[in-house]
This record gives sequence, structure tokens and C-alpha cells, in this order.
Amino acid sequence: MISLHECSDLSPILDLKADYLRSLIAPMDNMWEVGFINVSPHWDIRSGGVRAGYYAANDQGELLQFYVTPAFEREARALFDHVISQDSLTQAVVSTIDPSCLSLCLDVQDKVTAHTYLYEIASEAEPREAKTESDLLFRLLEASELDRTVSFQQACPGGAEELAGWLLGYSTNLIERRELLVLSRDEEWLGLGECRKSDSQEGVVDVGVMVAPAHRGQGWATDILLRLRVRSKALGLRAICSTTVENVAAQRAITRAGFASRHRIMNVSLASG
Repeated sequence: MISLHECSDLSPILDLKADYLRSLIAPMDNMWEVGFINVSPHWDIRSGGVRAGYYAANDQGELLQFYVTPAFEREARALFDHVISQDSLTQAVVSTIDPSCLSLCLDVQDKVTAHTYLYEIASEAEPREAKTESDLLFRLLEASELDRTVSFQQACPGGAEELAGWLLGYSTNLIERRELLVLSRDEEWLGLGECRKSDSQEGVVDVGVMVAPAHRGQGWATDILLRLRVRSKALGLRAICSTTVENVAAQRAITRAGFASRHRIMNVSLASG
């Protein structure tokens, strides 16, 4: 008999989530993990009264994560079908770094589209060097610069007014963790660079960039990414990054900085949902 039990918090399944991360064939995107999956409801999956795995799904009926322990791999199909049916799930958002879940989704898919490109450092020769102009400074931001940081972020595409509160908390955390940097020329800020060390995946760091609107299209995104690569390597960390399939400009900048996309986050419509 299969039963599903909603978790009031993640503590009962933290060991399973750690096992899940170890089962992936490449690092998971930090923003996707922390900002979307971990904040969504999770359920403990039991078979015959024994814990067989867990899954996460959001309020929009989207399956975000599904994991079955090795002892129940032979029951994965039945467990997956039960979850989809009982929770009336119609969509799945699943990555190619998770071939087990992706394969189960593909068995019942009605439509599959790519949503996000996932990048790692390419294995080829080292890319170009960052710009060496003497008046450029790439440094960590200080707590006293928080207000200016949020204003800068809001002036960039996607920094809507309603995100001010979220940006305040997000940037406060990054500054405290010494993971948010600014590239400036004299007193002018050209762009911000994030170097977010993963709390769940040892040795992995997510890098990201935001360029001032007046300086877009001038190669600064690539320049900042190159600097973040150097910083990550100096810290002994494995740099990864991501961008949506629609953001062609970001894809160009990321590729020029020496990253290659080997994996995708996919949207899957479930025919049996």
C-alpha cells in the first residue's frame, strides 16, 4: 500500500534530499533549489509503511522533485504514477541532471519544452582575460552600500518595484556572506556579480551577473563572469550558472566567459495528470 504524508518542514527528509543531490549527474542550480523547490510543499512517500522516498510540488500542480531510495527503485514507476494521480499533477519541471525523474516524466509526457540552460566550465582552452583598464575595480560590497545595491538592481531589467523587499533581503544575505561584488569605474557602478556558495553541494558556487542598463551590450557581463571564474577558482570552487532559453544575450555572455551548457531544466506536460 502506498501512502503520502505532507511534511510540515524539511527536517524529516533532509537525509533523503542529501541522497537525492548525490544521485544527480551534475550540480543543481542554487536558485532553482533554494528559491523554488525547497520553499514548496514536500511529501514523504511510504510503501507498505516503509519510507520509500519523497516528492515536492507547488500550488500550481507542478512536480518539482521526485526521489525514490535505491531499495525501492523497482517500484519507482508505481510510486510515481500514484503521486501524479493522487496530487492531480499536470506538469513537471525536471532537469536533465536528474535522469531517473526525467525518464519517468517522459513515459507519460504530452509535451516537453526547454526552460533553462544550465552551464558549467567548458573543458576546452581557457577563454579571454578580463579587461585590465587601470580605473576598473572589482570588489566585495559592504553593508553600508545596501540601499544603493537595491536601487541598482531595480534599475536593471526585471528589477520591478514590487521586488524591492525581496531584493533587500536577498542582497543583505549575499553581502553578509561576502558573495556580492561590484565592478566600478571610478564612482560609477558598471555591474554586479554574485558568487553564491552552495550550502548543500560541497565545492559548488553559482555565479551570476547584472549590468547597468547604460552599459549593456558592451561586454561587461562577460567581463564580470570572467572575474567571477577567477574568484571561484581561487576559492577552490566549481562555478556553475544558468539562464532561460529566451535570454539570448545572457547565453552569449556566458559562452564567451568559457562556460558550456550540457544540461537543461525542462517543462513537461503530463498526459496522465
